[in-house]
Formats: sequence, structure tokens, C-alpha cells
Amino acid sequence: MKQKFEGFTGAAVAAFPKFGTEVRASAPRTEFRECGEVAIAPVPHALSVGASSGLGGAAAPRLEKRTYSNTPSTAKNRITLRNYGKGLAEVGWSFVGLSSTHKAARGSSIQRTHNEDRAIRRAKSRLRQLILGANLTHLLTLTYRENITDFKRASDDLNRFVRKVKFNLPDWLYVAVAEQQERGAWHWHLAVRGRQDVVLLRRLWREIIGEGNIDVSAPKGTRKDQRLYLVQYLGKYLVKAFATGDRKLNKHRFRSSRNIQVPMECFTLSLRSERRVMDVALDKLKEASGGSVGFVWDGEGMLAGWACSWK
Repeated sequence: MKQKFEGFTGAAVAAFPKFGTEVRASAPRTEFRECGEVAIAPVPHALSVGASSGLGGAAAPRLEKRTYSNTPSTAKNRITLRNYGKGLAEVGWSFVGLSSTHKAARGSSIQRTHNEDRAIRRAKSRLRQLILGANLTHLLTLTYRENITDFKRASDDLNRFVRKVKFNLPDWLYVAVAEQQERGAWHWHLAVRGRQDVVLLRRLWREIIGEGNIDVSAPKGTRKDQRLYLVQYLGKYLVKAFATGDRKLNKHRFRSSRNIQVPMECFTLSLRSERRVMDVALDKLKEASGGSVGFVWDGEGMLAGWACSWK
């Protein structure tokens, strides 16, 4: 069905600039999906706009969906569980509305410091998920004898090293974080899985850079799971990298194998549920970890939270 823009207000015309003088109106549909995909619900009859309002009847439902999107029938709470095995698991929960929020242009937000802090937390979370998801247990360090201060060269060297290693060891997985020493020299810390072929790795690294060395070690300490030490160790260098304030380099501070599978299960909880979303999330965490809950953060004012099975 097609309908001309006759009788539309200026706001309605602006909402459909790409359709020229005509707009195709689709019938309302209900579609609920997991893991962040948009759920579209029909507009309540009481909210529909008739022809007497001056808005075209066919396009009115679309406008009303935008206006009344965060109603109890459309918004929801989302729970995301990640079970890494061996008693390690984490869970997050948040409110998911359908209204889109205004996003300021890059670098122009009045909350720039707050946004940068969030970027650091997101990077640390992703780093943790990759290390735990890939079951990485050992630390590999790549160093130069020469004082390499060019980050682009250091990145290119790492990329070439990874390609060589993958050619010889197709199933090799890694998560790498760059560190710059006080003298300005760059080197790499990599989380890898299990014991490594040190002779092979050293030969491949020296084929690329000439003089340099590698070191492979297992984290030492009292934790039952070595993966947590790698998370803590590499996370420290990641935060240190962000502290330099070089925004151009921040998005390249760490990289990883593309084929790492991070476990994830998504659940939704209606806003009409009698149970608190945090209680449901913690029950999911206990089921995954064998009853263990180590740390809980409940940001009530933010309608979100996070918990893990370790301390």
C-alpha cells in the first residue's frame, strides 16, 4: 500500500526523506528476539493517531512506536551469562529500552572523562572474556634488543609473527597487550594456551626483528585458576596504556585471535516479573559456577549490575 504525503506535518515529512513524495507503510508486527536485537511491538490502540490529527494514518504507527517505545509491554530486563568452565562464570544484567539515545559527535561529549572511563572498563571486560573463553594459561613476552619506539612498526612485527606461528601451529590462540617502557621501547605481552614450543617461537620472532628474545612462563600465585592471573596481569598493562592519553593508539592497545569463542547465554525478564532481576541473575550464576558467588556490583541507579564467581 502506498500513500502520499498530503496532510502530513513537517515533522512527519522529515522522518521519511529518502522516500521522496511517497512512503510505503508496513503492517505492525510483533517480534521479540534475544541478545540485543530490537523487539517491535504493536502500538496500543489508545495511542494511535487518527486522520483528524493531521498525521497520515498509515505512517502514524511508526511515529507512535518511537514516542511510546519504553512501555512495560516493550521494554525488558536482559541477563547475560558467561560460563567459562571449572567453576568460573560471570553474569551481567541491564534494562533494555527501545528508545534510541542521542549520541554526541566523537570528542564533543560533555561527559568525555566519564566516557573514557567506560571505554577502559569495556576494554578490560573484553580482555577478560577472551582470556577466560579461550582458556589461556601462560604468558608469552616478545622483546626487542633495539629501542623500538615506533608503535606502527611494533604492531606490524606482531602481525607478521602471528601469521608465521599460525602457519606452523594452526590452532594457536593468543591475546596480546602492548607495553611501552620508560625509555619509550615497545614490547608485547601475550596470553597463550598451555606449554609453548619455545625454540620455534624464538626462531620465528628473530626471523622478523633480528635481535630480540621471547619468554614463556606460567603465572605464579595462590589462585586456583591461572587464567585469573593472566586477566589481572594483562589488565594492568591495558590500564597503563590508556593512562598515556594517546586516543589514536588506545583502540590498538590489545588484539587477539579472531576465532576465540566466548560463551554467552542471554535471558530476558519482563518488567512485570515479581522477582528482582539481580536475584534471577545471581541464581543463574550459582547454577553455572556450582554455587559460588565471589563479587557483586549492583548499580541500582544505572538499572544494571554485574557479578562473578571469583573474588
